[in-house]
Amino acid sequence: MAPVSEVVARAAPAADGDISTLLSKTVKEVEVNLKNTVGVVACVCSLILMAACQSKAPVVDHVKTFHVGPAMKEGVGVGPMPCLMVKQAPDSEYQMFYSPIKGFDYVPGFEYELNVAVTERDNVPADASKYVYELVEVVSKKPAGLAIDSTAWALSSCLSVSGTMDPCVDKSIVNMKIADGKVTGNAGANRFFGGCEVDGASIRISATGSTMMMGTPEVMAQENQFLKLLQDSVDYLIVGEELRLRTGDGKVVLTLTPAIEPGLTSNVWKATGVNNGKGGVVSMLAGTEVTAEFDADGTVSGNAGCNDYSGKYEDDGEMLKIGPVGQTRKISNRPEGIMEQESNYLQALERVSKYRIDGKALELRSESGSLQARFVQEEQ
Repeated sequence: MAPVSEVVARAAPAADGDISTLLSKTVKEVEVNLKNTVGVVACVCSLILMAACQSKAPVVDHVKTFHVGPAMKEGVGVGPMPCLMVKQAPDSEYQMFYSPIKGFDYVPGFEYELNVAVTERDNVPADASKYVYELVEVVSKKPAGLAIDSTAWALSSCLSVSGTMDPCVDKSIVNMKIADGKVTGNAGANRFFGGCEVDGASIRISATGSTMMMGTPEVMAQENQFLKLLQDSVDYLIVGEELRLRTGDGKVVLTLTPAIEPGLTSNVWKATGVNNGKGGVVSMLAGTEVTAEFDADGTVSGNAGCNDYSGKYEDDGEMLKIGPVGQTRKISNRPEGIMEQESNYLQALERVSKYRIDGKALELRSESGSLQARFVQEEQ
């Protein structure tokens, strides 16, 4: 086919030479522009085809079996971070695993066997693994290690109102235990109780109730903050042997460790409250110290505030009977009310029919369940 310029030149009359020349130039320019445009389009298409040939969809390289441990461990990446503990053979050692496993909802207190798809990345982001891990199947899930609802926990640190993680107030006893949809424990000066729902690694603690005893200003401030943060918590981690309760923004607000629960014997118990015989439990008078020590031979002894006392007791694991109790015959009027407190205490001991140890706290109760005396383990 003849070029457009030749066709136009043959069709134009000689008299119109100037117009014909102008048209010929214009058409040539159009031809050049068309050729350039076609070249650009061809180049773009070639680049697209090359990119399509070079890129490829992610391909699963292989599926691996992972064994995941019941607790996490503190690792160091860009900053401190809790890591899963993973091994690929049942008889090998757990290693810290820094990458997430997509689709895996980890719950502390269980050992898992997983089938995991491992895919190599084409472009590896900074500070990231060259592999992507995605859950294929949970082969097994078995209870193991520490679980939030099978362990008594003692407070290690608490987020203060100023935003710092502060250790538990010296010699204060703060603990909790979760079981059967309830949370109970000691908040420092008072026992507390409330509802608790645990769903996987999520936790919801409902409004708590408590006794109405008073402690030092430091203990009461810690108690109020502790009870508030329990209700603010939405999920938890167990890292090593540390339970961490977190709020919705992922911030750790409470840390707790397994509570070592002492036995009734081989401990000196210091009274923190006594039934006054009028239906209430009152704190011990300032400047007084009332103790109880249960020996394995069936003898209970201690100091009632002014006088020493001793007597027999019978213990069958939960039921406890004390008395009769004898005492020395000293008299004191300092501080005011000490002898009345002593009398209330010794009478309370003889009303006891059962006891409970919670962390480092001992409660003595009557057959009807009313609290007669409350103690903490004396520091050795």
